[in-house]
Amino acid sequence: MKLPSTLSALSLALLPALSLPLSAQQPAAQQAAEAEYLPMEKLRSFYKLLPQPVRQEGVRSIGNSCTTLNFGPAPRDLTIGGYRCQLSHPVRDDGAGDLLISRTDLVKLIDPVLRPTYITNRYLVRTIVIDPGHGGYDSGSTSEKINEAEFNLKLAVLLREELTKRGFTVVLTHEQNRHISDQQRIAIANEADAAIFISLHLNSGRSDISGIETYTAAPDIPGSRRRPANNHDAANAALAFAVHSSLIAGTGANDGACRRAHFNLLNSVTCPAIMVLPGYITNKNEQSRLDTEEYRQQLAAAITEGIATFARNLNPDAALQPAPEAEAEPEPPTPVKMAPPAPAPRKARKAAPRNKSPKNNRRRRNNKRRR
Repeated sequence: MKLPSTLSALSLALLPALSLPLSAQQPAAQQAAEAEYLPMEKLRSFYKLLPQPVRQEGVRSIGNSCTTLNFGPAPRDLTIGGYRCQLSHPVRDDGAGDLLISRTDLVKLIDPVLRPTYITNRYLVRTIVIDPGHGGYDSGSTSEKINEAEFNLKLAVLLREELTKRGFTVVLTHEQNRHISDQQRIAIANEADAAIFISLHLNSGRSDISGIETYTAAPDIPGSRRRPANNHDAANAALAFAVHSSLIAGTGANDGACRRAHFNLLNSVTCPAIMVLPGYITNKNEQSRLDTEEYRQQLAAAITEGIATFARNLNPDAALQPAPEAEAEPEPPTPVKMAPPAPAPRKARKAAPRNKSPKNNRRRRNNKRRR
């Protein structure tokens, strides 16, 4: 998927004009849970997105030649370029046929994904801290074929091999199947220099549920307690999307979405951090895939590709990606009427001699009368 390219530029260019209370912008709109909401029209205008044909009931779609954003059908559902994300706040109807989107989701999800090179405080990523979840007496979830702690460690070792090939320094929070506390894992992550943190786990639930889920710490929102992870809300979202989209594209697994949660482990890490859950141990088919070396290698390669993409974008030397308006204009969707094209310049040039010909004719007639 091609993306135009978090948010210092957008904050300056867009948000000050939109940060008024909703009562000052949209009389019919209401604030929910103290969240600031912005009209979707502002989002469309800034990113040069056009309404797209609706292919599913309850879904509102906007996009251009670079990507498409689908809101719905559930109030917190969002897909970007075909990959699922979970919004912090539900979208709202403004009472006039348009949608309202929370400022938190614009600043700390949508813009970091669309324009990761605009993330503030970018740095050169050198170290990847990989945290195999559980260990020792804490085996995590288990099934007929898989012990979660053992799976996480096997995947971590494969991931270390792939990342080392890309030139990253890799630190594992533990290299043997032993128990370490969350505080120890957090300390290892926070002591690493120029790092990002990847925690590996497996999911469990109903036997009919499958798919890959990727978590970040819940972003800082009005009224909530700020945590260390909130210093990297934008980078967390960009990292999660880069890894998650690479995993879905690279494995063909069901898309369980990029999600947010208050996990103590993620809340307390002071560098960009995500938790990857590459499958449900309680789903028979997924369990069989997860149990193979070949599939674990696929997972490691996809996670590595996502990390490498994020690291390129976070590099301070990376060129800022072009604004959406610099892209070629997409073909307009059917409902949009475009203005008729202007006359070609060639026709305008041909018209010039004809403007002079009546004057020449009058001169000839006057000369004849004098004779």
